[in-house]
Parts: sequence; C-alpha cells; structure tokens
Amino acid sequence: MQPHRSSSSIFRAPYRSRPVAFWWYLLAALAWFVSGGVRAEGVTQRIVLPSGTEFGVSRHAADGDVLALWFTGQFGRVEEEHRAAADMAARGVETWVVDLLAPYFLPLLPSSWALVPDRDLGDLLDAAHRQYPGRRIVLVAPGRAAAIALRAAMQWRLRHGAEAGDRLAGTVLMFPLLYQELVPGEEPSYDPIVHQSRGDIVILQPTSSAGFWWRERLQSHLQAAGSRVRVELLPGLRDGFYRRADINERELAVARELGDITLRGLHALLESGQRP
Repeated sequence: MQPHRSSSSIFRAPYRSRPVAFWWYLLAALAWFVSGGVRAEGVTQRIVLPSGTEFGVSRHAADGDVLALWFTGQFGRVEEEHRAAADMAARGVETWVVDLLAPYFLPLLPSSWALVPDRDLGDLLDAAHRQYPGRRIVLVAPGRAAAIALRAAMQWRLRHGAEAGDRLAGTVLMFPLLYQELVPGEEPSYDPIVHQSRGDIVILQPTSSAGFWWRERLQSHLQAAGSRVRVELLPGLRDGFYRRADINERELAVARELGDITLRGLHALLESGQRP
C-alpha cells in the first residue's frame, strides 16, 4: 500500500435531493422493520477476557474471509451502526459491533476512552482471532473510537511481531477525532497514539467538518510514524452525520448507505495493501 498525498471521493455521483411523500416514508419504515430492522439486532455474544472484563458483542455472521470489528460507544447504542453491520454481513463480511465503554461503566465523555486498558484491547483481538483463525481482521472506528482502534492495532503488533500484518489487515477510521484538545485558530495537538501507529489505515473524511481542513496534516503525522494512509472524502457530510440531532436530508439519505460506505473503505484498505 503506497502513501496517498491527495484525497479522492468515495462517491461516484452527487446526491440529488427530491421531495418525498409521507406515504413513501411509511412504506420505507415498514420495509426496514420487516427486513433490516430484525437483522440489525444481530446475535449477542459474550466474550470474557482474562482480566474478567465481559464484552457483549452484537455479532452479524457471514461466511467471508474478513472479520470486521466495529468499535463504538461514543454515542451509546446507534441503530444506524447496527444496520450497517447487518448490511456488511449480507455482503459477506462478518461484523461485530463492540461497545468499548459499557463494560467499564464509563460515561460518554471524550476522557473515557483513555481509561480502557490496552491489555484488554489486545485480549479482545486475540479472542476474535481464536474464534476465526483463518480470517483477517479489520478494525472500524468512528469519531473518538479512532484512537482506541489504533491502540488495539498497536497492541496486536507488539504481541505478534512480524506476523501481525498477516492477521490484522488494518483500520478504517470514519471522521476520526484524534486530537486531544482543539483550540480555535491553533493547530490540533494529536493523541500520542497518532505518533506511535504503524499499519494500513483508510480515513473516511466528511468534507463539511473541521477535520477536512486538517486531513493532510493528520495523514502526514500518521505516515511519519510508519503508517500507510489513504484518505477518502465523503462530500457534503459532517462528523457523526448518521446520528446527528440536526441531521439534514442528505445526511439522512447517506445514513442508509453507511454499510456500503464502510465496505468501500474496507475494500480500499485490502486492495491498496495488495492482499486478497
């Protein structure tokens, strides 16, 4: 996978808004309930780590050769993420949605992510690998969960050395919030993990967010640490676009495609790494 200095769009055509009647929304809601609504629940699987920490994983099974671990918890339970996981599974990528804050009873605050033990992150990846030793693992993380995904990848590398890349394909970061504290008018100070990460990374970056203007700086810092980074743009979207309280029509429409968007990022990760 070669470093990419320029960004490209993950969408092939602009979205065109159009008025939708009330009955269309009603039919769409019924269709979701009958098909996607049930599948989005997944199967709850309990994983108990050596530390005694117990994770409740929402498992969406598939027979493919890739296992995606979707790290969440920043916003509590987000239905759009579970529907996206179900869509990914329907396309052959088994996806586990893992709330990383709930087992520790941590509040939904930015500071909570640093309290998740690194050892537990490594043990969680080991548990996934033991269950599917023949599959490659991809980490998916939105927002603040990006830092914890990079920490998990580092733990994996420290544990498995030269074999780490054969089992962990890399990380897909969606609107990553990797800065420690953002002061208006000043350059962001990044989480230390940014300067320690070495692996394959695809960043899905909305263009209507502050992160868009800092994307090349973040990319250069990750690359300086030894990561191979590709940035894909999400035109017209904001951070957390699929669960915003002020979600607009475009974001609402794209939220339904969250699974497809994530799969494109995953495939870009695998293809750029020239791996099967």
